[in-house]
Amino acid sequence: MQLTFTEITQWLGVLWWPFVRLTGLFLIAPFFGDNAIPLRVKLLFAFIFSLLLAPLVHEVPPFNPFSIDTLLFSLYQLIFGFLVGFAVMIFFTIFSIAGQAISMQMGLAMAVMNDPANGISIAIIGRIMFITSMLLFLSLDAHLVVLLVFKESFTYWPLDSTFPFSSIDYVLKMVSWMFATGLLVAVPAIVVMLLSNITFGLMNKAAPSLNVFALGFPMTMLLGLFALMASLTGIGDHYFDLVLELNQHLHYMLRLPNV
Repeated sequence: MQLTFTEITQWLGVLWWPFVRLTGLFLIAPFFGDNAIPLRVKLLFAFIFSLLLAPLVHEVPPFNPFSIDTLLFSLYQLIFGFLVGFAVMIFFTIFSIAGQAISMQMGLAMAVMNDPANGISIAIIGRIMFITSMLLFLSLDAHLVVLLVFKESFTYWPLDSTFPFSSIDYVLKMVSWMFATGLLVAVPAIVVMLLSNITFGLMNKAAPSLNVFALGFPMTMLLGLFALMASLTGIGDHYFDLVLELNQHLHYMLRLPNV
């Protein structure tokens, strides 16, 4: 049995193109692309999943390692994976924004810690809410839903499809959804802290001799904890609704090029 160069490149393409697209997802998506996971492990996971996806991918272009078109097409597939991963990252940023808003209202704006996932400093409440949202995400098996959506991307975004400019525009519009939803999560705490600040302001006007600054800081911290409790009350049902909304956003984003 003799193998031709065309057959070899065709078989290599069956594994290579899903591998490149999965690498784009695993490099940026939360949990999958966490900086605590070594790059070799991410590539290994991408290779394993590409083996599982290979039988489900149809009409695979050949892989010619000596062609400049292969390099450009690999970059093209990498961007496809980045889009899905960036949409998932927007979802988790909702809770980081809500936590930072609550921290500033509580007077904990200076209480920051390093976020190894993003390589930046983040408010402590924001980091706690990010970790909590990640654990809830895993407990709901939502990471499997993300992989399922990614598998469906080969149906809606075939390997030979045109560049999804409309999907990129939709992902950028999801940033407004991120800020709006993050504000809604933090609204109970913001309202409670606003009322407490108004109360301390009236106390300062009514009794100027009262040291509001000495009394206000510990009281603000205490009220902030109650406000945080108010924000997290019933967060489970609201979180599940947000996960379903993320699933709708991902499917709509995949269908845009074919609409």
